[in-house]
Amino acid sequence: MTVFRSDMEASVWRAAKGLTRIHWSDLLAFGVVRSTAKTFVARWEKAGLLTLIETDDSRKVYVHADMAGEAMAAVEPSYDDSAEGNMWRSMRGLREFSATDIAAHSNAGGVEVTVAKARAYCRLLVQSQHLTVRQSAIRGKREPRFKLVNNTGPVAPKPRSVKGVFDANTADFVSLDKEVLL
Repeated sequence: MTVFRSDMEASVWRAAKGLTRIHWSDLLAFGVVRSTAKTFVARWEKAGLLTLIETDDSRKVYVHADMAGEAMAAVEPSYDDSAEGNMWRSMRGLREFSATDIAAHSNAGGVEVTVAKARAYCRLLVQSQHLTVRQSAIRGKREPRFKLVNNTGPVAPKPRSVKGVFDANTADFVSLDKEVLL
């Protein structure tokens, strides 16, 4: 009994075997429409030809079942257990947020994040253009709401001793001192 229901599916599978990681959108390059690509990937996973290795930002990525062991070891997430790491993960998960929201969602793993610390980190990321202010504050009535606009990856941007922000995902440094030219 064969897994493939058509010659087209078999030929797409042969072409996909050359890929190290497979997402349904990768099959579009082989001339397959979106709905068919999703069906093929789901069928291949159910048949045991593919193994799910990573689900990041609602994106399912697969590898060939015979390579799953080494791929799982390579994809093992390493979480930054700092206050910035917790706040960054919270920001990536929320669409729009305030400093109070970030403080509430970031108190995990033995790391305490105060509202003042979240407020300071949000201000820093606004200056480095990772966040934008969606709704400004009204003193005594509401706090500002922010939106993450520059999601550079899972590693949190952190302040350095030179006044600025370093993003380890892209190796970019945004200086906040106007005298410092990099």
